[in-house]
Amino acid sequence: MVFKSMDRRHLVFWFLMFLIVIAGIELGALLIERVENSVARSKNPFVESVNPASAFKIVDIGGTKMVVRSEFHPLMNTAMQPFPLKRPEGGLRVFVLGGSAAAGWPYHAGDTNISALLERKLRMLYPRRQIEVINAAAGTYASHRVKLIFEEVLSYNPDIVFLYNGNNEFLESLVYRPQRPQAPWDRSATIRLTYRAVTSLMVPLPRVDVGNYDISAQVPNTLSFAFSKASLYREDSRQFQMLLEHYRFNLEEMAKTARAAKVPLFFLTCPVNLKDWVPNVSKHRKDLSLEDKARWTGLFRDGYLNIEKGNFSAAIVPLRAAISIDDEYAEAHYRLAEALRQTGKWGDAKNEYILALQRDAFPFRELPEFQNILREVAAKQGVPLVDIIAPLEAVAGEGIIGLDVLIDYVHLSERSQEIVSHEMVKSLLIHGLLQGISAADVERVRISIPLKFWALRDVIAADLKYNMAMIMHQYDRLDALYKEAVEIFSRAAREDPSIAEDCKWRLVSFRHIHSIVGAYRDLLRAEKLGLLEKTYTPEEAQRIFFEYRDMIHQVKTPSLSWEEFKQKVPQGPFQ
Repeated sequence: MVFKSMDRRHLVFWFLMFLIVIAGIELGALLIERVENSVARSKNPFVESVNPASAFKIVDIGGTKMVVRSEFHPLMNTAMQPFPLKRPEGGLRVFVLGGSAAAGWPYHAGDTNISALLERKLRMLYPRRQIEVINAAAGTYASHRVKLIFEEVLSYNPDIVFLYNGNNEFLESLVYRPQRPQAPWDRSATIRLTYRAVTSLMVPLPRVDVGNYDISAQVPNTLSFAFSKASLYREDSRQFQMLLEHYRFNLEEMAKTARAAKVPLFFLTCPVNLKDWVPNVSKHRKDLSLEDKARWTGLFRDGYLNIEKGNFSAAIVPLRAAISIDDEYAEAHYRLAEALRQTGKWGDAKNEYILALQRDAFPFRELPEFQNILREVAAKQGVPLVDIIAPLEAVAGEGIIGLDVLIDYVHLSERSQEIVSHEMVKSLLIHGLLQGISAADVERVRISIPLKFWALRDVIAADLKYNMAMIMHQYDRLDALYKEAVEIFSRAAREDPSIAEDCKWRLVSFRHIHSIVGAYRDLLRAEKLGLLEKTYTPEEAQRIFFEYRDMIHQVKTPSLSWEEFKQKVPQGPFQ
């Protein structure tokens, strides 16, 4: 009995020693992890930047050192004006950074974009001060690229920086290095540390090419949209979570850097088109059975056709039933939202529009998850947040943002740009950066925005709006956009002889393109409504698809050889 008791005590002793050793290892791993995380964050644990290239350079203009755009970063606002290296005494220097929405596209070259309007307002408030509002936003730039511009901007003595960014995070499809093991193993610091050590040896960080980034980088996205391919971040939930973490990291680092430099930084919220933008790509849930798919198709068809007939109330029940079978198909939520909005159920409609956005398999609009991170970082880092969503919702029909305040999926109309610039001025006042100015003074600098025709700008805008809608499958609006483009091309040809030949060429090209896209649109409609076999022979479907495929190659990706193009696209419809 004594020996058995001693054996038990020995077992207990060694078990406790084992627990103490494990606990010691875990505590040591926690300490190492904390240090390692601190060092890793300073080095950027998400991406490695290569081919560094400045966005600006200093030149001598008339004996004055001026800052101009460099030959790199070609997607940065081409209308950016040179500014003096030395900030004028008593002047006010403001930078606006972000993507194309921040640039004010397609009005970035005129006087009705956010930056130009902000500058006009500040000059009205301070007529004796030298005011500089420098628009250094860049089309397609996600937060990691905006961060590069931001870090450069700080060397030019800004008084204030505004950041309006969040729509472009999906664009580069960076394949992130896994940061931690899957649950439940991620609860252990020892396992996390070991996992990171192994993956750091086996998986390289994704590379962000700074110096060689231009519009050609968007070819994969163009083909994904054109042929309804899902984004990597939608197919891999872990990659999506890392994309969110990368976005948070970029915002936090910019906030910390601005604070260290004692430069006031403001974040802007990111309005997106909810009610007038069909999700770019809709995909069924992966485990949907053939039987459930058939039931879903019948219900979706009933709802869809009722909406086409204007029977919005009758569309609600079948669409809800379809969603109960497959909650992942984004367009079903969008069509239900449409029916709810048309029957006056605006709150329910907005909720469904948001669900449609969240389920978009390739979103090109800021998702609510990113908006939440923006607000969290602003609160945590003490960065003032300029909420431009609320004032735009206030002037949008039904309180839901659509084409009444935007010109497409994210870009602001001229009048909306005035609203946004005014909110920026109000925020400067609230945070004590407009000395000697009252709220009444700010209200007096509202600017009237008359609608006017500018031939070259409106031709380019009409072309891009149609092409964007064509690629992103905004087929509900395609006929209207085609008609609008034809009217603008015809008017511009009459009013501006210098672009008359170009407009005539566009008219011929658009007629050809629209006929091909119209046929492809009808083919896709028949397929998703379960009417394909009743409407088309296999040979007809293949012919329509080939015509569309060939047109996309010629018009959207001519830089690719035919062999390269064929490798990147489906070889038949619905593949």
